[in-house]
Amino acid sequence: MFALKKLLGEGSLKKVRLVLVVLFTILTSFGSVLASSSTTSSLQLYDKVTLKLKWKHQFQFAGYYAAVEKGFYEKAGLRVKIEELEHNENSFKTVLSGKAHFGIANSDLLVKRAHGEPVVALAAIYQHSPMVFLTKKSSNITNIHQIVGKRVMLEEHSAELKAYLKSEKIEESRMILYPHSYGVNALLNDEVDVISAYINDEPFLLKKNNIDYRVFIPQSSGIDFYSDILYTTEHQIKNYPKRVEKFLNATKQGWAYALEHPKEIIDVILQKYSKRHSREHLLFEAEGAEKLIVPSVIEIGYMSPGRWQNIHERYKSLGMISKDIDFNKFLYRLKPEKQSLLVTIIQIGELLVAILAVFFIIKYIRAMSSIDELNRKNKRMRNKIAKSRKRFAELLQNLPGMAYRCKFDENWTMKYISKGCLELTGYYPDELKKNKSIAYKDTILPEDREMVFKVVKDSFHKSEPFKTTYRIVCKDGTIKWVWEQGRFVSISSAAQNYEIAGFITDVTESKILEKEREKLIEELKQALTEIKTLKEILPICSSCKKVRDDEGSWKKLENYIKQNSETEFSHGLCPDCLKKLYPDINIEDIEDICKKED
Repeated sequence: MFALKKLLGEGSLKKVRLVLVVLFTILTSFGSVLASSSTTSSLQLYDKVTLKLKWKHQFQFAGYYAAVEKGFYEKAGLRVKIEELEHNENSFKTVLSGKAHFGIANSDLLVKRAHGEPVVALAAIYQHSPMVFLTKKSSNITNIHQIVGKRVMLEEHSAELKAYLKSEKIEESRMILYPHSYGVNALLNDEVDVISAYINDEPFLLKKNNIDYRVFIPQSSGIDFYSDILYTTEHQIKNYPKRVEKFLNATKQGWAYALEHPKEIIDVILQKYSKRHSREHLLFEAEGAEKLIVPSVIEIGYMSPGRWQNIHERYKSLGMISKDIDFNKFLYRLKPEKQSLLVTIIQIGELLVAILAVFFIIKYIRAMSSIDELNRKNKRMRNKIAKSRKRFAELLQNLPGMAYRCKFDENWTMKYISKGCLELTGYYPDELKKNKSIAYKDTILPEDREMVFKVVKDSFHKSEPFKTTYRIVCKDGTIKWVWEQGRFVSISSAAQNYEIAGFITDVTESKILEKEREKLIEELKQALTEIKTLKEILPICSSCKKVRDDEGSWKKLENYIKQNSETEFSHGLCPDCLKKLYPDINIEDIEDICKKED
């Protein structure tokens, strides 16, 4: 107070006090009106609620544990029981039957709604799905298309992975499917080649065992779905609207607390819920969860109707949904309570007075704010931005290839390149950025450049993403086949101000196999051609059935047979030709002479 008095002066300080007193009086009266209009009893009666998880207890559900532990549910008048998923239990059936009031699902909740189930999405906790395909590097699977013919464990509720396969035109029938054991032991023991997994869970065990791995994420094919969606039924919303609203708000509070205090909630999980995962494993899961929830960018639980529409269209285009749905019934929206006209008028009046008071205080705050305080705020904001960029960069580092963003110009001038650039091309990212040491265009094999640019230009004119395969020359001179997918990002309406954002990965091994297959086919074709030619150069007389000599064809046959077999030729005259050419010679006398010589 002394410092504030010194800064403002005695007169200004009195004015601020007066404004604060007025504002306090307004807010107090505002609270009394709300209290008088409320029908809540002073005696709190707790409403018992059951939440059915979609899996076993782990940090994936930390927000719900935090809401229980910190009393957020209790303050809302709820007693919440959190049940993990039992073996062979269907969580949808448990919620729809009323045995549980709330559940957690992936984006396949939308499929359930399209099939007539009365489910309602309340909040999308994970803004990005953690579902990925996971494989060991030793499997030599370097791109998603090499999953064909491999042993794959695919869990039941993994619609985004199935959409990923359909988007890449990979039929499930072309893989050897195994029932999921809900762990990584089958992968560690080489019983399968690929498993469906959560990017912030199963990879921990591979890292712990010092096993290199690769992940294939649906986002690389434009499949970016919500996950861990809190939902309920139309029955609950219709008959218990207040309970649904209170549970949702307390849950959001719980998630905010869990993400701010992950170690504390990990202690709660280990003490009260499950020791299935170690503390180190739960910390790994917590770090990954924050990257998928992105609370520093998006409000926890936020759902965009437009994004849900896109998810619906994606399911529909892939044949996973055939019907349209009513999004007004599928997406939960709070309904404002009705109140008396008098209360409304009082509240509007108080709000106007409060706005004027706040405006007046803001004027004083701006006058009091120093440059140092503004600098401190800017510094905090820069730190938050730096942390967000770091998290994004860490995510890109795990991608099996190179993510990039470049100008739409003749050199493909790179503005951003992920660290995967070094493994793919042999060049450090800084060597390619802004064409410092070499332009990316110059790494493309000259005979492939025209084809690549044509694909990209055609994509630009059609306003659609592009995919292409071509060869690059690495820094050490080796040639690699790469597969690239990208899309145009508009900066302004001018074509030269468009940029390309995309992803490039190594497909050399698959190309070598393809070339070997083509060579084998070509050799088979050549063998068939030679056999055909051999048939064509045997001129047979239609009368005597003897070989004729048409334009030296017999001579060609003899040379061919000598070159391609171990057959030796004896040259002489047949009896018929001998009589015809030398009628005076007695064949029997010649035969007698030959016998005597033998």
